[in-house]
Amino acid sequence: MDETVTVGIVGLGTHGANHARLLREMGHEVFGVDADPSAREQFEQTFDRPAYESPDDLFGRDVDAVVISTPNRFHEPSALGALEAGLDVLLEKPLAHDLESAERIAEAAERTGNVCMVGFHHRYRDVCRVARSYVESGYLGEITHIDAKYVRRRGVPGRGTWYTSEDIAGGGALLDTGAHCLDMLLYLSGWPELESVSAAVDSYFGHRDDYAYLEMWGEDDQAKMYDVEDTVTAFCEFANGLTATVEVAWAANDEGSHSYRIKGTDAGAKLDITNSLDAVEPVPDQRNDLTLYEVRQGGRDHFVDSTVHVRPNDPYTDELETFVDAVVTGERPSVTNVHEALDVQRVIDRIYDAQSE
Repeated sequence: MDETVTVGIVGLGTHGANHARLLREMGHEVFGVDADPSAREQFEQTFDRPAYESPDDLFGRDVDAVVISTPNRFHEPSALGALEAGLDVLLEKPLAHDLESAERIAEAAERTGNVCMVGFHHRYRDVCRVARSYVESGYLGEITHIDAKYVRRRGVPGRGTWYTSEDIAGGGALLDTGAHCLDMLLYLSGWPELESVSAAVDSYFGHRDDYAYLEMWGEDDQAKMYDVEDTVTAFCEFANGLTATVEVAWAANDEGSHSYRIKGTDAGAKLDITNSLDAVEPVPDQRNDLTLYEVRQGGRDHFVDSTVHVRPNDPYTDELETFVDAVVTGERPSVTNVHEALDVQRVIDRIYDAQSE
């Protein structure tokens, strides 16, 4: 869309600043909101636009939409305030810090009719769209099992920050990187209904005095506030017969990986979108790989492994373009919308519940 929109960025940390930068590069107007005076000052210096202390200071002004990048517990008040003010909303994942809060956001979006998207940006990678097309077309046959893995060798994000507080974040690795993993699992498999789940939810690394790492997303406060999990393993059974294993870890004595092995009755596939962040794993590992696995006849029975080449794209930009298009047209998007995000939150809630059964 060529039309310029005005967007308020609520929460001016790393994610919020990145959204502001991309929106500005796309030619749109941005304003900021953050309770931290230093964050507001940095925003105003960088973007030469006002930054406010409270979302309420923004909602009454001439803005079209908001991007919410606050800690998880504060998603709901910011989202509800924006929706009630008639604004469209893009929330950073997860939808909320717990299921009840997520349901209230989804209800408000439905009641007001406003656009409400959630930032599952990996879904906008072209290689992920291609992988989904092979499933959707039936090329792989019936999907029987998916192995979903999102593991960092060392990636606890700021021990002692809000990320490691159950009260503020709602949970640890499962709500953080695990939300991406589950969103992609459901997307690739066509959003089946979860029937049963067993899970182990543990904390092995982040609270230790001898936690060794190379880089950390936030400041290391020696885990003074650390009551969340850093490791999750789950086995899921869905109503359509699909099974899935889910492995998520902020830290593990293993190589970092973000990948999905899809097993079908006619063919299989491995989607590897491992993209290490310098802030947690400074050894670069950038993958955009999709491989198909088949067994064919012809002459003699034989195996075929096919490498699919897809040009890398910037998923954050594509996500924001989708959001802006929805704001301009008023048409609620069919991808990464609040209803899909609520489905992800429900699976997260089921996994947390399963650990105590």
